[in-house]
Amino acid sequence: EEDCYCPGEIYDTTGFFYQVFSVDDECALIARSDGKTAVVVTSDAIRPQAIIFWHDDDEKPGRIIDAQRVDATENNIGILRSIVNGGKPDGRKLDEFEPGSTAKSLKEIASICDLVIRD
Repeated sequence: EEDCYCPGEIYDTTGFFYQVFSVDDECALIARSDGKTAVVVTSDAIRPQAIIFWHDDDEKPGRIIDAQRVDATENNIGILRSIVNGGKPDGRKLDEFEPGSTAKSLKEIASICDLVIRD
């Protein structure tokens, strides 16, 4: 809440789309290890999202370094659980509640502009 450019703003895997979460949103733990925690966030405003947090457990315990969100499908929850527990890539790919929706949204944005700058 205190260390963010925009508190609660968590981006998807494209780094383009974000959603704003509140510290009061309900979460269910997927997995936790040194440096990583994954949760499922439920809110009345959005479909459930799975979020992986990278945190500093040495210098500033509990400080979030980075976060990324994906749709909370069973497949994605399994992938995040594996990442947090140190698993190696096994060929599974992240999926969406509505297959192709992110690509469609990116295509729509590109169709109405000449340039997109992302930092």
